[in-house]
Amino acid sequence: MKYKNIREEELKNKVGVDWFKSFDTTEILGNVDFTVFPKQDSIFGRTPLLWAEAKTGNFDVATMFVQLVLTIGKARTFDKTLPPAFLGAFDFNKIAFVPYISIQDIFYINDFNWNVTPSNHDTKEFKLIKDRIEATLKQNTYIYDYEKDEKDLKTFIANNIAKASEASKIKIDKNNFIPIYLRWLDIVKPIIDVNWDDLKKASILDSDFYLADLFVDDKDTQKIDDDITIRDSLFVVFQNEGYKIAKENIKQMFDATINLKAKDTYQQFWKRYKRPPIKEFQDYIIERRDLLVPQDIRERKGAFFTPRQWVELSQKYLTDVLGEDWQEEYYIWDCAAGTGNLLAGLTNKYNIWASTYDQADVKVMHDRIQHGAHLLENHVFQFDFLNDDFIKLPKSLQDVISDEKKRKKLIIYINPPYAEASSYGIESIPQVATDKSVLKNIKVKLARKH
Repeated sequence: MKYKNIREEELKNKVGVDWFKSFDTTEILGNVDFTVFPKQDSIFGRTPLLWAEAKTGNFDVATMFVQLVLTIGKARTFDKTLPPAFLGAFDFNKIAFVPYISIQDIFYINDFNWNVTPSNHDTKEFKLIKDRIEATLKQNTYIYDYEKDEKDLKTFIANNIAKASEASKIKIDKNNFIPIYLRWLDIVKPIIDVNWDDLKKASILDSDFYLADLFVDDKDTQKIDDDITIRDSLFVVFQNEGYKIAKENIKQMFDATINLKAKDTYQQFWKRYKRPPIKEFQDYIIERRDLLVPQDIRERKGAFFTPRQWVELSQKYLTDVLGEDWQEEYYIWDCAAGTGNLLAGLTNKYNIWASTYDQADVKVMHDRIQHGAHLLENHVFQFDFLNDDFIKLPKSLQDVISDEKKRKKLIIYINPPYAEASSYGIESIPQVATDKSVLKNIKVKLARKH
């Protein structure tokens, strides 16, 4: 037996020296037992290659992996740093590897208690993960005996761990799209050949280029000449190895392709990630693009994201007050809709209207309709409720407002725009939410019309 009768710390040290001497195995990452990093940082920063569970004795491989998954999930380690290409598990006579990408979905199981003790094998959570991971391990694991498989183990490490960023692309999800963006700002933004000040005046931001990069089909290749956009409703789209402005009212000002000054750098950056993002998180990433917008711009536009819990609770209150069939009997207008989060869960699309100040949000909602959102495209429109006249409203909504009986059934259903008081050094909310309150303006407009 290779490492029999030694303590866990000594086992980790010896495995590090014997098998990973070309790497840095000294970094401690939360409660993960063993980590492997390159000895030198690349231009892309500190990239983990392997996170592993270590056990003394002779352990079941699946059990070791389950403990590692529970440890990572409990601490949400992947929220704090980019995950590695491989997860590992080893004891005194064997070591196993599994691509992180093959088990990544486990971390997003709904209604799962990640606070259980990872070493408690009797919990239902442990058993659930073990069932899930055993099926994965049958197809995606690599197990080596230190002595019998010495040559194969060294070959695997050289061909996979050492080239981990090439061996397995990281899937993009709702947790890592922001850390990836922060790296993108350092690596990709500087090589985009454009005047950022000119674009900012036209309300085109660097985050629009980042989203253009995210929402392409990379064809599972490292090249970019075959990358094509999957969402042409974005402000900026990736096209012909560069970018095209797609925003209707300004694209004529930037009609030429915006090129990359260093395509090799771009390819090196994106070959580490699988694009587009995981399908179930694509709408979320577009909805939460406000997280990629500088705070001053978010405040100027009154941008605010409505958490799903608020949505569900508000709709419960409406049901409690108006009855189970309220959606069939009432008309609903969200005049500060943003990207339409507050309307999620509503079913009668014929009685729902959504307007927003920002045309970009209208495009997002139209795109979401194409991907299954329960709204009518001609009921979603740009409208400044503080300044615009009702004559700009769709005729269907004007008909409701003009009919006294229908108007009594009109619900103004909004999460009002805001500006954070702390940003102004005062305790009261500034003009957005006081002098020009949404409800006050709507009430005044209705009174003037009738």
